[in-house]
Amino acid sequence: MRPREVVREAWRDLTSGAAWALTSAVVLAVLLAAVVGLRAAASAADVRSAAAYVTSGAATMVQRAEGRVDGRVCDGFADSEGVLASGALRRVDQGAIPAVQPGSTVPTYEVTRGVARVLGATGSAGTAGVVISPGVRDALGLVAGDHIVMADRTSVPVTGVYAYPDDGRDPDLEYALLAPTLDDGHPFDACWVTVWPQRDDTVTMLRRTVLPTTGAEGEARPTIGQLNPRLGASFVPRADVPDSVPLGAAGAAGVVVGAAAVLRRRLALASDLHVGVPRSAQVLGVALQHVVWAAAASVVAVGVAVVVVRGLPAEDAVPIVRSAAGVAVVGLVGALAGGVLAASSIRERALHRYFRAR
Repeated sequence: MRPREVVREAWRDLTSGAAWALTSAVVLAVLLAAVVGLRAAASAADVRSAAAYVTSGAATMVQRAEGRVDGRVCDGFADSEGVLASGALRRVDQGAIPAVQPGSTVPTYEVTRGVARVLGATGSAGTAGVVISPGVRDALGLVAGDHIVMADRTSVPVTGVYAYPDDGRDPDLEYALLAPTLDDGHPFDACWVTVWPQRDDTVTMLRRTVLPTTGAEGEARPTIGQLNPRLGASFVPRADVPDSVPLGAAGAAGVVVGAAAVLRRRLALASDLHVGVPRSAQVLGVALQHVVWAAAASVVAVGVAVVVVRGLPAEDAVPIVRSAAGVAVVGLVGALAGGVLAASSIRERALHRYFRAR
């Protein structure tokens, strides 16, 4: 048979229902959508959980060593792989005294430029003003762009507000004022580093910020810990199933559905062989039919993944959809392979047996 005739016959079988295309496509679409959907849902949940983990402060490690932290080394970590932000801070002995509350003092910290990024400060945090906590903002009724008038009549611009929810994190900065400062060579009290994805050498890296001991009596030992340990010391993803599992499941589903679509019409295919249709033409026709309905099923499965990742940032959603497309393609190839193998196994001499077993 000429290729054109093979294509025409394959199309006729598809449109007439003889190829069981609609049923096969629906069954394969359901199976692939289940595999792809579960995988995409688990991955999307991990992305959201990871974002919550970082936002909560669980991915922020704090090296404390009062008067012994090298701010320049700490700030330099921001250029390291996996470090989202880093910065050093030290508490000022005399806190700020707002004019509207002359009887109270706002704890004040001098910080390097990276602390505002660690805390996710809004506004244009810089050395020309101060960054305040939500508690100070609410107590004094300030927003970024306002000025704090101090008890001594000096005025300081508010350049930003940092996020600091009461979610289990260290409460030191719940009510505080951060004053960005240039590196003047004086040591700091702590170095904060947000690392994501997590690194095994974070603790070792932070220890490099600690300056040699001064030998002063009562000098506190350096300590390292999470800013917020409530969500655990490390992030454990739920979608930790190897890629081979969904790929294998999709391939197996495709092979089974593809073979079943052919074996259900083995009597008709054996009859075609009996009247002289070449096996090569028959197998090619089956392959063309399977490509059409399996491709439709694969598109539906990928569509499920697109729906599942809706709302995620593009840099997170695209890899999940790409992975789903890979699984769907494996299902398509499986359906094609199952159909071709089943078609190749049909024998003309078994025509009467197929007839009796129908």
